[in-house]
Amino acid sequence: MSFSSDIKEELSRVVTHEECCKMAELTGFLITNCSITKEEGDFVLRMSTESAAAIRRVYNAFKSIYGIIPITNIEKEKTFKDNLYQLKIVDKDDLEKFFKHCLVNIDVNLQIVIDEKGEITGRECCKKSFLRGVFMGGGSIADPNHMYHLEVVASNMENATFINSIMNEMDLNAKTVKRKKDYVVYIKGAERISDFLAAIGSNKGILEFEQIRVIKDVKNRVNRLNNFENANLEKTIDTALMQIEDIMVIRKNRKFQKLPEPLKEIALLRLEYRDDTYTELGERLNPKLSRAGVSHRFKKIREIADELRRKE
Repeated sequence: MSFSSDIKEELSRVVTHEECCKMAELTGFLITNCSITKEEGDFVLRMSTESAAAIRRVYNAFKSIYGIIPITNIEKEKTFKDNLYQLKIVDKDDLEKFFKHCLVNIDVNLQIVIDEKGEITGRECCKKSFLRGVFMGGGSIADPNHMYHLEVVASNMENATFINSIMNEMDLNAKTVKRKKDYVVYIKGAERISDFLAAIGSNKGILEFEQIRVIKDVKNRVNRLNNFENANLEKTIDTALMQIEDIMVIRKNRKFQKLPEPLKEIALLRLEYRDDTYTELGERLNPKLSRAGVSHRFKKIREIADELRRKE
């Protein structure tokens, strides 16, 4: 199972006592995973998902809130060879009862649109329940080992805008983008996604997400340190090679023995210890010399070598 599937499985077991929260959650699912079609001239409310847990949750919601027993079915999804769980309501009386008391409506294009009449936005508990339904219906989280990205797909702008507004009332910094015929509400960043999981009641999901995040951060930190050390090593080697070249120029021009003793001393050390840093070279001197002192001596050697080059 994917990370998203595991979270949906957990959410299907979240206990919701308040009727208003049950309705808000069902509404979130409906506006992200529900369509109205016609079969033999009659309207049919239909939804489908690869999550058996989610469809079971919706079935129980229709039964407990409206006293409606939906028809359920399982089909084999041809593309990915996974089970596709379907739920539909075909009875006219059931549909009439549902749309009379629910928080959604049908637009001219036969799309399910939000019509929450302030019942969701007015309660914090209902907002969280609504987002739980939204995620179960059309949400997904990318593998946190690779990136921090959560998104919810909605079929129309009206629903996407409402979802976005609820998320941002919780400081989740959600944004919306159009993707082909759909609208995608997305959240980026580990902190925001963790806050979203907390809001919808995914405690197990938070623990797993944070564990992956900590391991990933440690690995990144180690890699940065290794890169830093490698870069410093390369810099040390490049600098040492230039210094050795300066010393060779001085030797070629028979000026090495005429160097002041401190410069000659540091030059001989560089020839012997080619990978040493300034600090390490300074430690080898007697008396010891600071990094700045070693750097100063090599600058003097560079000046002498450059002067000899100009005369060649």
